[in-house]
Amino acid sequence: MIQLSLLVLFLLRINDIHSKHWIPLKQDVVHNVHIGHHQEIASKPKVQQIRFKVVYHSSVNVLSLEKQVLIKKKLMPSAVKYFHNTFSVRNVTAPIKLQRMCESNSFFLKDKTGDNPGHLQYCKVACEETTCGPIKIAESFLDDCRVCDEHGNHCKTKKNVNIASEDKRNTDFVLFVSSIQTDHCKESSIVAYASYCQQEHALNRPVAGFANLCPEKLESNPQSFESLLSTVKHEIYHALGFSVGLFAFYRDLNGKPLTERQSNGLPEYNNMNNLYQWSKKIVKPIVRKDWSVSGGYIDHEVQMVVTPTVKKEAQKHFNCPDLEGAELENQGGEGTALTHWEKRIFENEAMTGTYTQHPVFSRVTLALMEDTGWYKANYSMAESLDWGKNLGCNFVKNNCRAWIADRIENKLSTAPFCATLKQSPLHMRCTHTKLSLALCNLVKYTSNLPKEFRYFDRLGQVPVKDIYTYGGAVELADFCPFYQKFTLTEEDGRKRGTTCTIKENAPTKNKNYALETYSKYAKCVEHGRHWTGKKDLLTRTMLDWGSGCYEYDCTPHGLFMTINQKRYHCKNQDSKIEILGKMDGWNINGSLVCPKCEEFCAGKGQCPKYNITNFIVNAKHSAIINLEEKAHGPEEHGIEPKHASSTLVYQSILVNLLTLLTIFFNANLYI
Repeated sequence: MIQLSLLVLFLLRINDIHSKHWIPLKQDVVHNVHIGHHQEIASKPKVQQIRFKVVYHSSVNVLSLEKQVLIKKKLMPSAVKYFHNTFSVRNVTAPIKLQRMCESNSFFLKDKTGDNPGHLQYCKVACEETTCGPIKIAESFLDDCRVCDEHGNHCKTKKNVNIASEDKRNTDFVLFVSSIQTDHCKESSIVAYASYCQQEHALNRPVAGFANLCPEKLESNPQSFESLLSTVKHEIYHALGFSVGLFAFYRDLNGKPLTERQSNGLPEYNNMNNLYQWSKKIVKPIVRKDWSVSGGYIDHEVQMVVTPTVKKEAQKHFNCPDLEGAELENQGGEGTALTHWEKRIFENEAMTGTYTQHPVFSRVTLALMEDTGWYKANYSMAESLDWGKNLGCNFVKNNCRAWIADRIENKLSTAPFCATLKQSPLHMRCTHTKLSLALCNLVKYTSNLPKEFRYFDRLGQVPVKDIYTYGGAVELADFCPFYQKFTLTEEDGRKRGTTCTIKENAPTKNKNYALETYSKYAKCVEHGRHWTGKKDLLTRTMLDWGSGCYEYDCTPHGLFMTINQKRYHCKNQDSKIEILGKMDGWNINGSLVCPKCEEFCAGKGQCPKYNITNFIVNAKHSAIINLEEKAHGPEEHGIEPKHASSTLVYQSILVNLLTLLTIFFNANLYI
């Protein structure tokens, strides 16, 4: 027999796409759009599902037909529908007419006559061309041009005869969509960006904004759609309210500003930061005095959103009753820091500053939008965030060093963090969501990491002098290493992702040595050992191993895996099932480690609970399975169930009941 070792040759790339929010400058935003009388608007309940008016810029119409269809028929309709179903606003009582920009951003606020103080904007000397981000706003969307002289006198109004006749009371937000290759698009990680450009006068809610999709980054293949849609939704969130440039405009439930206003109705502008300065009722600095690093503890300051709904949802998610709020990103510079959730503790929450894997918009993000004072959230639209869920205060208030040390001391898994160096051949694992194959993203940097991110005292065979150069590949996660999905580039140049739910990610049939299946019904399962293949006198061993994608289903009897058209029953967590199958003439043999049933079937009510009531109710089904295994061999060898005789079934029920009574009485001896 000839023994061969099979090393799958490929290049791999850890997925890490940064988000850099385009924060408008003071002169880029108009604040005085009228949607009705201030008191009337403020008193209205938030019952109107938000309605978008989507306006496509000419740059979209010159794209390839494929990209036009992607934007107009798929991306934008899907994103708009999501927000329409997720958020409600106060009804507007007047049609939205966008305000004109003024020369030098100078204007007066007067009444309709222009003779007395009021809420209408009159430009000082002249109106200017009005833009929204990179887009010039057409005359059909603009209000009249009102101007006064430099002293605020001799005010007059030039009527806009080109304004659209349609009643814009059926619109709550005007979204201008473009596809221009701007300077912002030239940054390698930016696929799209969006922001707000006009706010209404009553409660400061953004009523107009833009989304620019970088034309050279648009991919129309099926594998990219979900991540692209998530990116577009992420950017629209920025335009609607999740922005460091809007924090100072947030209001309480009654419409009262959370930040003090000046005589012009606006918060104080911080010229050093080019931002309106918010109060500590919104974002507050917190010092962590027990931040664990190599050599001891240091102080570590974090910025936290402390508004009431965010605080409540964060405490509930992490199971930390004294958590002050939700931590904001502290790295990445302008456009990333302070305007996204902290990556270390929110990992795949879609409003973190970098896309790594399986983004979800969680209850915490919906809570932030509620705490703007502008929206009512429909929490049934919130997606489940598994990262950090119920992991407690030690997880959310400290770093991965403290977490890993505590878990090792208590002989528990260090997940979701890791401390495993990449090796060749690869030993793959699963992401915390079980939706992708993953590798520990611990890497070596060219120089020592900052002191607050030095987490290791020793690391395998790494020389002591190099210890401080090691950290997680995602800087925004405070260099904490975790299991992250990756992209494969195979020998033939074909790129494929490792997300199990995308069928296009599957290996070619003649190279599927671990009998994987990629489909919407698949999740990642860890291997029990190396997989082998035999064909005549040849034996191959798959050196790159550790995890794979497999279809599963949840039944009243628990979790079942389907491999090579055979079903295998995963009865207990961490038990191993032996797999036999065929691939392109090869006899394949491998092993899978059964996951916890709840990790795959949570919320489906399909994981057996071994209490007395459940045991009795399921006795008949249990008997059938047990008898079949004795007569025909265990299901994990792919043998389909057959029916047992009723006599044997009831005999088994009696045995089960007697067993339960024995357990019950024995247990009572210790009461």
